[in-house]
Amino acid sequence: MNKTVILIDDSKFLLKQLSDFFEKVLNFKVLSLGFDGNMAVDLYQKHKPDLITLDITMPNKNGVQALKEILTEFPNANILMISAVRGNAMLECMSSGAKGYIEKPLKFNDADFIQDFKETIKEIFTTD
Repeated sequence: MNKTVILIDDSKFLLKQLSDFFEKVLNFKVLSLGFDGNMAVDLYQKHKPDLITLDITMPNKNGVQALKEILTEFPNANILMISAVRGNAMLECMSSGAKGYIEKPLKFNDADFIQDFKETIKEIFTTD
């Protein structure tokens, strides 16, 4: 059975790219898309996916806040941060319980990037 994912980003263009990649390349079932941290928390509670992706910089509630809120209620949640933000914010996400990080811009036409993305996903599910 395919693993399930919820994708959260305030860019509809990026969500479309991610959705296609997760479904066509990684064989995930995309359960839902969200545009901010509030939607991330609500959608996670509703669907309890195998994986959720979060951007850091989003309206209403940022990805760091959503990450912490989801992990408070669901400590075993698999959360992958996908963001252009580096440095302290990313370190905070990883130390708060994010299982992985993919840096934007997403280069879906780059074989090395795709391989790194696949490896990151594999690592998330081998540490379960």
